[in-house]
Amino acid sequence: MGRFETTAFVKNTKSDFKTHIAYRNFLNSMRSASAKRSYSLYLCKFLSLPQYESKDMDQILTTNPRVLEADIIEQILEMKDKEGLSTSTLSQYLASLMHFFSINDVILNRKKISKFVGENVNKYEYRSYTTEEISKLLSLQDERGRAVILLMASTGMRIGALPDIKLKHLKRWNIDNQGNHVYQITVYANSPKDKYSAFCSPECAKSIDEYLQMRKRFGESSLTVDHENGNWTPGDSYLITRQFDKSQLLPFTNSIRSKKPIHKQTLAGQIIVSKLIQLGLRDKTISTETMSLSDCAKIRHELHPCHSLRIFAVTQMQRSKLDKTIREMLVGHSTGLDKVYYKPQDEEILQEYLKAVDLLTINNENRLQKQVDFYKMRADSLAEMAQRVQRLEEKWAGN
Repeated sequence: MGRFETTAFVKNTKSDFKTHIAYRNFLNSMRSASAKRSYSLYLCKFLSLPQYESKDMDQILTTNPRVLEADIIEQILEMKDKEGLSTSTLSQYLASLMHFFSINDVILNRKKISKFVGENVNKYEYRSYTTEEISKLLSLQDERGRAVILLMASTGMRIGALPDIKLKHLKRWNIDNQGNHVYQITVYANSPKDKYSAFCSPECAKSIDEYLQMRKRFGESSLTVDHENGNWTPGDSYLITRQFDKSQLLPFTNSIRSKKPIHKQTLAGQIIVSKLIQLGLRDKTISTETMSLSDCAKIRHELHPCHSLRIFAVTQMQRSKLDKTIREMLVGHSTGLDKVYYKPQDEEILQEYLKAVDLLTINNENRLQKQVDFYKMRADSLAEMAQRVQRLEEKWAGN
């Protein structure tokens, strides 16, 4: 959300609209928590218009629909021309208002209003991060930041999915006898329509474990590992929580701190954009302390702080020649009729994902260690073959 939505929300908290049945119907008719937040803020922006600010909810709902349409169109034009907001933002704004009025039996001409939103044109072509850029970004992160970056880079997960992920949405898979493992992550678990499963790299899984262990050391003593399956509990704990000041806490104490999920604004601004500025990969044009996703989107740069990580993941999967349908499933893309007729097992999807692990791994040490292990196994195999040849030669010499 941008700053204007937040301002509108605060402005309207003085009214009683949040207790009105119309607002409750609007809110309760949505399944996704993120949709409730965003739609509510867009509605607040509309209700903060001067002509509606002094009216109660009943007066607004009985306003002539043609008047409502005209005011919505005027607001959309202002958002487009004066605020420079994108077509996708305007479409979401319109969708929130149409949902509010339709759920309360106020019929508006959406087809007419949508004509003023404009055509959705990709105004800027974003590129992928390079492995070196992600490595530099990781070098400036703490445990939480590393987990966030590696999650997005190894799964291709959208940033909006991160705040709602809980520990019960993670399932551990052991991939070898050396203790390496990955996590299967249920994304958008509360949305039957959008829910899908992703896998993270062993490097990311290790980073997640280190982050959760750090949280346990600094007061979240309830976090434990179920030794039977290796999964973290309690399941309802959020995977990525709001930060706390470790300098003010002592290890192994029950210090009171926030266990609420992280905000998307924090993910984009504090964890990623501020570090990109430090690295010289982005210019400091606005304050990162209050930076939101829409703020980031307004700054046109070939390297998008969040979406470029998703591009990186998809690009590396394609370079690894993953099955196209499985690749689309792993990143939450539509697979058309394949979704109905193609039902691969989790083990099959995991084995396909593991083909891309090398290219999705950021730390060079991991790749180098894998090469060392490969050549060591090869050397052992060659040594064994040499011994067999020698025994055969000795056998033939004895004959």
